[in-house]
Amino acid sequence: MSSSHDIRLWNEVAGQYAEHITGVGDSFYRRLSPLLWKTLGDISGRSVLDLGCGHGWLGEQLRSAGAVVTGIDGSAALLERAARNYPDIHFVEHDLTAGLPQPLQEYHAVVAHMVLMDVPELDNLVQDVRASLVDRGPFVFSILHPSFFSHEPVEDSGERYRRVTGYLDHERRWITSFGGHHHYHRPLSWYFDLLTRHGFTVTALHEPPTLPHHARPESEWTDYERWFATIPTMLAVSCRPAS
Repeated sequence: MSSSHDIRLWNEVAGQYAEHITGVGDSFYRRLSPLLWKTLGDISGRSVLDLGCGHGWLGEQLRSAGAVVTGIDGSAALLERAARNYPDIHFVEHDLTAGLPQPLQEYHAVVAHMVLMDVPELDNLVQDVRASLVDRGPFVFSILHPSFFSHEPVEDSGERYRRVTGYLDHERRWITSFGGHHHYHRPLSWYFDLLTRHGFTVTALHEPPTLPHHARPESEWTDYERWFATIPTMLAVSCRPAS
């Protein structure tokens, strides 16, 4: 499946995306962070791939922690910003549906933050991630939660909930965020089958509470934000090569 249309869309919205996703204060990163850094441990001098790196801010966090970082993304517009802002990281433009660039490089860890659900074909990519990891290094990724993200909150007789329908259907959905892009919905079991098919063992599954977009003490949250925190709209997974 070609991702040329998806890449064009990301090039078109690169400015809006970069302005909205500003770094470590972002809600999704704050939810990923505990699992990410617990899994990675000390990465000083280690080779780490920031897969689907976008405008490079997460790669810079990895580099600041001592890693030798490579960032790969399909969007030339996002990579232009990344290279300008983070010159100490090696950035590569590449369509992720084709897998990783050849010949494969070796990495001690691979991180893909909020990427995989936006790529239409993942078999080649996950296969290459597995082949590129050395010393049974971790693959840590986060995605929109397949169960809950795409379903609007419902208020009925004073009760709030999310109505989940069509969960098992594979769908391409239009997401209006950042000017618009495609999201590829797949059930959670599909991701686990994908990982095991390509030789990964899952070591952790993290379903963090949904956090407000701007960080502030929980005592300052609205009633709606407190309720929303009980529903995980993203999840994070860590896995390692099975052998």
